[in-house]
Amino acid sequence: MNEKSYIIALCDFTDGSSNPYGTTRGRKARAQLLEHIAKLVEVKTIGISLKGIDGADVSFLRESLIFTFKQYAKKISFYIFDLTDEDIIANLEGAAIIGDFRVTCWVNDTCRFVGPEPSPSSLPLLKVVLSNRSVTTTQVAQALEMSVQNASTRLKRLSEEGFITRVEMSAGSGGKEFIYKVIGNSA
Repeated sequence: MNEKSYIIALCDFTDGSSNPYGTTRGRKARAQLLEHIAKLVEVKTIGISLKGIDGADVSFLRESLIFTFKQYAKKISFYIFDLTDEDIIANLEGAAIIGDFRVTCWVNDTCRFVGPEPSPSSLPLLKVVLSNRSVTTTQVAQALEMSVQNASTRLKRLSEEGFITRVEMSAGSGGKEFIYKVIGNSA
């Protein structure tokens, strides 16, 4: 389960601005981010630090981050951390909704999601993963008193929807087992 991860500071892609804004600046930042990410080899998770960012509007966040995340959705899991301002979180929420993409955010040691909401039937499974940070299908099935097959199907869907990440491991029985994890950590 040794997955490669990488940290990127968004301020390195804002031309020195601590308050980046606008579609044009967001597109420029996205081009730089995409060029940077393309050079990374075998990275499965990327954390985006907002340290040094005092403000950012919806259009900048949509163009720079959300559209970058969408482009790599099936290959790399992203999360955002060093979030301290509720206005930035609100703008990130708007950008994620407009861009129709979910983003995992870490505010101190608390995981939050911005963007489209999970289905009501998925919430109990998501809560089990969040409270444990990393679980097997069997653990979720036992915790929620459901079949392993049902838990597996629903966890896989949560993974495909971008709420959690799914890592394949060798099971003790010689087969394969999936571990479902919260994307990123508290930094």
